[in-house]
Amino acid sequence: MDSSFGPTEVPAQAPAVVRRKKLRLKRRRRRMRPALRYTVMGAGVVIAGLIAQFAVHTYRTEPRNTNAIAERELRLNTLGDGERVIRMVAVFQRPWIDYFRATRGLLVLTNRRLLFLGLEPRDLLGTGDSPPTFTEHDYPVDTLVRLRPGRTFFGIAKAVVVDTPEGEYRFGVPQKTWGKASLLLHSIEARHERLFAIGAREAKRREALDAQRKIAQREAMKAKYYTVKRGDALSTIAARWNTTPDRLRSWNNLPGNKIRIGQSLLVKPKGNESVVAGEIGVPKN
Repeated sequence: MDSSFGPTEVPAQAPAVVRRKKLRLKRRRRRMRPALRYTVMGAGVVIAGLIAQFAVHTYRTEPRNTNAIAERELRLNTLGDGERVIRMVAVFQRPWIDYFRATRGLLVLTNRRLLFLGLEPRDLLGTGDSPPTFTEHDYPVDTLVRLRPGRTFFGIAKAVVVDTPEGEYRFGVPQKTWGKASLLLHSIEARHERLFAIGAREAKRREALDAQRKIAQREAMKAKYYTVKRGDALSTIAARWNTTPDRLRSWNNLPGNKIRIGQSLLVKPKGNESVVAGEIGVPKN
């Protein structure tokens, strides 16, 4: 039985496959062009510089102990005589023009008003010993000023939005103090409900007064009669009803000054709105 134990032959690869592999190897070995490399390195340096500048900017412009400084200013120089704090929450404002320069402070509800006392960020070129600069906004607590929850610019944090006839003011609230902000919103809403209730009562009172005034005006337009009593004279009756004897004679077709007990005299014609003294027969003082 014949058998061959010679070496196994490996089939040769196609020339096209070999050329493709060599091209891939050349592409891998190809280095980045110098211009592109320097551009990437420059962009990295610029980005690192911006990050460093932002860190320094944030560190230098964010005052330390903002809440303590603002609260001391509130107690010493902002609150008036007899004004007391009901609710207070730490907030901040970020203008869209300079978003990273936040004005931090307090949104305070007192027994007289709603106010924002903010500590402005320090100047980058200023010294660390410069006195703090404050900004203050007052809002009357009435039915024209409303508070509602919202979001800050870009929607990053929660906010308390103050709607006024002049426009809206947005104050960002840190997440850890949102509970106090909710209590502030509830306090403002409760005060608005009381104001609306007072307004409704005042409106009803004014309506009642208007109704009484209209009734009095209608009664004043009616004709008035007086029954002659013992001791009355035409002149005394005329003085009592703020008129003259001649008018009484004309209104009642009297030929003279003679009157009798029990006689009914017209003392104020219909439509005469002149004020009379002793309109119910009380003698004039």
